[in-house]
Amino acid sequence: MIDVLLGFLTIWVVIGVGWLLAHVGVLDEAAQQVLGKVTFFIGSPALLFAMMARADLKRVFAMNLLVSFIAAVSASLLFLAISLVVRPHLERAPRIIGTFASGYVNAANLGIPIAAYVLKDVTWVAPILLIQVGVLQPICLSLLDADAARESGRSPSLLRNLSLPFRNPMTVATLLGLVVNLADWRIPTPVADPLELLGALAVPCMLLAYGLSLRLGPLPGRGGAGFETALASVLKLLVQPLIAWGLAVAFRLDPIQTLAVTVIAGLPTAQNVFVWSVRYSRGIVLARDVVFITTIASIPTITVIAALVHH
Repeated sequence: MIDVLLGFLTIWVVIGVGWLLAHVGVLDEAAQQVLGKVTFFIGSPALLFAMMARADLKRVFAMNLLVSFIAAVSASLLFLAISLVVRPHLERAPRIIGTFASGYVNAANLGIPIAAYVLKDVTWVAPILLIQVGVLQPICLSLLDADAARESGRSPSLLRNLSLPFRNPMTVATLLGLVVNLADWRIPTPVADPLELLGALAVPCMLLAYGLSLRLGPLPGRGGAGFETALASVLKLLVQPLIAWGLAVAFRLDPIQTLAVTVIAGLPTAQNVFVWSVRYSRGIVLARDVVFITTIASIPTITVIAALVHH
């Protein structure tokens, strides 16, 4: 229990430093973008590659992979079902955005630091990262692309959407690390040491950028999607981790696996969902507000969830 709380305390302190730097004007939105790019293109890929190359794959790719997948899909399908009943006339695009916002977790920007300091192993986020980027993201983008194509009269680009996983540096790095691990290759020291050093950039840069976003980001507005926003937020922060915990108990996962899948399920909605909404100009307010609310509320809720499950 103490280790879990200390892990969150570490995360909170670094996030707080980022917030303070933005508040006093030392760092601005440009710095946030730089930190984000360093994390996305350098730090996280290096970290994920190094960790996957030496991970215990039997432990990582076990029943917890199925639990995380079912929990994510279940939360999304619950939004879809409830919205169809309560909001039968809701347009397709907001329904798609709300559906994926309810289950698509922020496995990178917040998941990696939490895995590193709370779960003590960043490879716990690798399975959900692969599932989301390799399966869920292409499905969502294909649906949005098809919806946009209906209005414009063009043909949707299914091939482009299916190729997205292979254009994401974190996914590519994870897959390459997996190949190295399966082949039982030893990474030469002149390569391994720089990778470790670059990978060490990931967590502090992520948390600082996260703290900046909390201070600089826009507050949720009144966009006419209050019900959908509340529903997606509750499903994401409370229902998805509850489903994951229930499945972990039903499948008799060990305490560490149970803690991992529950905490990962409680992560906030990924900013990817907002990026998709902007890309297709659909459900922007809904995506922005769900990402904001779940991001703000996730740290205390995950802290409580972790404390209860770990106990």
